[in-house]
Amino acid sequence: MKIFNTVIAVFVFFGSIYAEVLTFDVQDKKAQQAIKDLYNMNYRESNRLFQEILENEPFHPLAPIGAVATQWLYNQQREGYEIGNKKLLDEIGSALNIYKRQIIIQPDNAELPFYYGTTMGLKSRILLAEKNWVGVLISGYNCMRYIKRSEKLNSEFWDVYLPLGVFNYYVGISASYMKVASWIMRESGSKEEGLKQMTLSARNNGYGRYEARGILAFVYLYMEDDYIASLEFSTMLTDEFPANPYYHFLSAEALISLHQYKEADMCIDKIRNLLPILKDNMRKEYILKLHLLDGSTALYKKDLIIAERELKSVIDSYDLEMDWHLSYAYMRLGNVHDLLGRREEAVEYYMKAVKLNNRASACKWSKKYLKEPYSD
Repeated sequence: MKIFNTVIAVFVFFGSIYAEVLTFDVQDKKAQQAIKDLYNMNYRESNRLFQEILENEPFHPLAPIGAVATQWLYNQQREGYEIGNKKLLDEIGSALNIYKRQIIIQPDNAELPFYYGTTMGLKSRILLAEKNWVGVLISGYNCMRYIKRSEKLNSEFWDVYLPLGVFNYYVGISASYMKVASWIMRESGSKEEGLKQMTLSARNNGYGRYEARGILAFVYLYMEDDYIASLEFSTMLTDEFPANPYYHFLSAEALISLHQYKEADMCIDKIRNLLPILKDNMRKEYILKLHLLDGSTALYKKDLIIAERELKSVIDSYDLEMDWHLSYAYMRLGNVHDLLGRREEAVEYYMKAVKLNNRASACKWSKKYLKEPYSD
């Protein structure tokens, strides 16, 4: 009888372990679906899934930041950037508290300090939009402390290389005082190393691979002028998330810069076809971005009257959170005026681009065009 009871107990024990593993698999499948909804810009459904994961056992490390981030994006989509950012700052604390409790329970779990630091990094993201460089430094330093702890616990946790890469790249292109942070964190502070680290995350199968690909597509396009590399990563994302106009936009910008106008027009058409399903604020954003694409295409095709009209439309109605696209509208409108022989007006727009000081290549090129007029 004792042997029988022991056998039953063993079956119950292993059965409970199997049930827990199965439950985590279910949680993880929901998390994967939530990620797909997130990058297809279905923020409400993604948030619902993350909240559901958060409310059930076992604990899934992606759930707290997923719930906060998707609520933030949904608020931005529905109410605009300013209100969305303000609400995010109010909600970050709850996710951080959850991670604090879990770190105490599972001190050797590399994912927990990573997501704790990444959640803190959301604040840096808002400070970056405000060009509060000192705030970015302080907040970023606090974030990186936990990211480094995660790397120490598990060097093959590929997601960790995305924030490390962003940090090193940002330090590498920033003013000298940022080097202090690099020295403190014992990081290279090299943009080349940063690109390698982000690529490592982008090419592996972690949760952060999509975010890494999106960042690399942006960085190569607007900061490195490597349009082929940008197109590679944005194409990966358009194939995976065809309902997201942002990735079609990045692809179109890269294709225009590569003078592949037919392919660029196809991307532009895909954005236009998505407009009816976008929420009000998002639709407004992509109407503005379409003006930028149409103006840029017209510039490079030498339809200068259309280019001037479209680029002015971008400048006159610009209200996006970040001003990178505005700097390109200024620079390209300056190019239009140079080609039209209106040097004085061209200089005015180049100066506006330079004054934005947002580290986009448009600022660098505008400085060049201030010295030497743009030409074919």
